[in-house]
Amino acid sequence: MNRFEAYNGPGMNAKRWVVVGGVVALVLAVAAVVAARRAEPFLRGEIERVLGERLDSVVTLEGLEVTLFPRPSITGRGLVIRHQGRTDIPPLVTVGTFRGHASWSGALARRVSDVSLDGLEVTIPPRRRDDMPSLGGRPGGPSTGRRDFAIDTLTATNTRLSIMPRNPEKDPRVFDIFSLEVRDLTLVSPSTFVASLINPVPVGTIETSGSFGPWDREEPGDTPLDGRFTFDADLGTIKGIAGALDAEGQYSGPVDRIVATGTTRTPDFSIPKLKALALPLETTFRAVVDGTKGDVQLEQVDAKLAESLFIAKGFIVGTKGVKGKRILLDVTSTDARMADILSLTVRGQPPAMSGAVALTTSFDLPQGDEDVIDKLKLAGKVTIKRARFASDTVQDKVDDLSRRARGRPEDVSIDEVASDITATFTMEKGRITLQDIAYAVPGANVSMRGVYGLESGALDFAGTARLRASVSQTQTGWKHFLLKPFDPLFRKGGAGSRLAIKVSGTVDEPKFGLDMGRTLKGK
Repeated sequence: MNRFEAYNGPGMNAKRWVVVGGVVALVLAVAAVVAARRAEPFLRGEIERVLGERLDSVVTLEGLEVTLFPRPSITGRGLVIRHQGRTDIPPLVTVGTFRGHASWSGALARRVSDVSLDGLEVTIPPRRRDDMPSLGGRPGGPSTGRRDFAIDTLTATNTRLSIMPRNPEKDPRVFDIFSLEVRDLTLVSPSTFVASLINPVPVGTIETSGSFGPWDREEPGDTPLDGRFTFDADLGTIKGIAGALDAEGQYSGPVDRIVATGTTRTPDFSIPKLKALALPLETTFRAVVDGTKGDVQLEQVDAKLAESLFIAKGFIVGTKGVKGKRILLDVTSTDARMADILSLTVRGQPPAMSGAVALTTSFDLPQGDEDVIDKLKLAGKVTIKRARFASDTVQDKVDDLSRRARGRPEDVSIDEVASDITATFTMEKGRITLQDIAYAVPGANVSMRGVYGLESGALDFAGTARLRASVSQTQTGWKHFLLKPFDPLFRKGGAGSRLAIKVSGTVDEPKFGLDMGRTLKGK
């Protein structure tokens, strides 16, 4: 083999092709870098223009990098979108960093395969118009148009959605979303989403999916939203109550006025401080999450505590600068059981009293770190029909009162007497103050007032008993004859006899007594 053949042999040919291929690859790489660098200002301008037009906003982008191989990709940071260029409120959208990828065919069609965001914050600005949106958005609907772009899948971490109220004295409603996936995002047609949220109080996880859009560029709060949710929470993270809550439901409406309906179940609801029983609690509800006011309106809550039914309506409101929410309700019931109420609030079992309960009350649970029992305020009226006492000792005293009040102290057929009770009440700092108590059994009417300690169970009541019988008729044997001359002394205000009485002890062991001094003075 001559020198020429050795130089041009097969091995040398391969090396040449490797060198040529390397040079071509280097040229292509340099060309790709040059093309990407030249594409960066164009893409940056397009992103700012398209988002600005679709969101009616001024868009700025701090940085953008483009790569073309092996597939078109972008990396960006510091995206800020200000609705209508406003600087007096937080930006509509801010993004810390983002990455996106597309196929070559997708890039030519302005369709991005996937985008990932970190540090996404969306702030829905306060409504400028006075008219309220309907469930389908404002008249005329959201803006539509051709698709300037589409994103197949968008994922976001560290996401926060804030809805600003028109009232400057209210804090915005804030939703922290730790996982968000949006599909087919165009802003001019509906998109679907799946999200997971951490609810702060009570602590729990919300899983939700649904659709939103098209985006309303004039009033972002009018953008339609609908979906379903599940919620699992530990009520023990609210100081003063306990139980495992699970809920499910659906919601719809414009973003800043969402109507939600659903059900909740808490099989073991309890008030630990009172050391009483845990009872099953179920509710169905309809609520409006009103971003225009910064409040939640509870249009109706139907609650079932064991076998007792309650209806509540009211608001969950916030105060600017104050942590937590205040709950203000009007609660009514015409079908509650005294045994259920006592089982939840009094440690003694079985419940000291049974009977049918009707009540109306205001319910005010302010913000604060105090125990629920210590900060809850109630004010209302209660009626108990056909009340009977579980304790034989107490019920025997009621039976004896009815016998003597009717002038038949030895009539044992008068037994298991039912009582009727009405009262107005207030509750504050764990103490129930009862006014205008009207306690009635056949033959006797008792008027009382006093205080009951929820935690201690202590009773401190005083009042008067008006009996149909004269004082002598309440007794037998020698006592009957001994008291007969004193009948006129006790006969007051049309009653056969009028006695001043007092009740002390505890709800489990009440003590009944006669206040002779007040009786003789007619007080």
